[in-house]
Amino acid sequence: MGNIDLHIHSIYSDDGEFNVEELMRKAEAAGLIVAAIADHDSVKACLDVEQMRHTTNVRWIDAIEISCRHNGIDLHLLGYFIDPHDKRFTAIEVRMRANEDALTAGRLILLEENLGVALPLETLMAYAKGRILTGERICEWLLENEDNRTHPALSAYFQNGSRSDNPQVNFYWDYLAQGKVAYLPSDLPTLSECIRLIHEVGGVAILAHPGKSIKENHLLLDELVLLGLDGIEAFSSYHNEIQIAYYAAYAKKNNIILTCGSDYHGKTKPRIKVGMTHCPLDAKEIMLRMERGRK
Repeated sequence: MGNIDLHIHSIYSDDGEFNVEELMRKAEAAGLIVAAIADHDSVKACLDVEQMRHTTNVRWIDAIEISCRHNGIDLHLLGYFIDPHDKRFTAIEVRMRANEDALTAGRLILLEENLGVALPLETLMAYAKGRILTGERICEWLLENEDNRTHPALSAYFQNGSRSDNPQVNFYWDYLAQGKVAYLPSDLPTLSECIRLIHEVGGVAILAHPGKSIKENHLLLDELVLLGLDGIEAFSSYHNEIQIAYYAAYAKKNNIILTCGSDYHGKTKPRIKVGMTHCPLDAKEIMLRMERGRK
């Protein structure tokens, strides 16, 4: 466990479990010096932190994780040192919520066809209790039915199964994030648009957990850097030692920023803890580089 974690999620992410005050306490308990709540397409947590900075010794960086796309590839872009009061971030949240709501029914149909399991829209929407019906939440609902334990497509997500370490998020990556069931066409902003916005508010744009989205595709990484990407989340709870070494070396060779993040959500990722970033670097070293990279 290190002393910096720049990728934490709150209840303002639809798959997050804890509110901002609870996360601030967890960061203190984990011995963090620097932290960031980077919620999916929302800056509401930054506004909460703004009201509570005086209650903690941790340095909290304003951040967001924006869902975007580049040449048909779905990516997550982290923005740090952003201005959470900029209305364009509010517009992103409204746009993303409308997009998700519009695609929910179609995605359930695709999942039903692929899994061979009934996924009743009204029942699942009631289960979501007004929040976005994420892949993680669909998995949670499926795992509550013990009859699914022997289902060939679902058994791996139950306890002791091959995908049971983080079953809900694994289900998301397996079936909804460029997996067995591709997303329907959606109104995602382009990576270039998001990088430009982050730069316009004085921030740095970092590619989140590249090992889950583009793998070790150095040609694609080169392309993203040319678009203005400032850095990559080299140290991630998702990455193994080989991937960490690859991304750290790539960042050094190409003179871009490397960051670290646990991608902590709470119960949807039970194996992951606040501060679990696999990062050997000190917070001051990372922050100095990030601050120098601000536009």
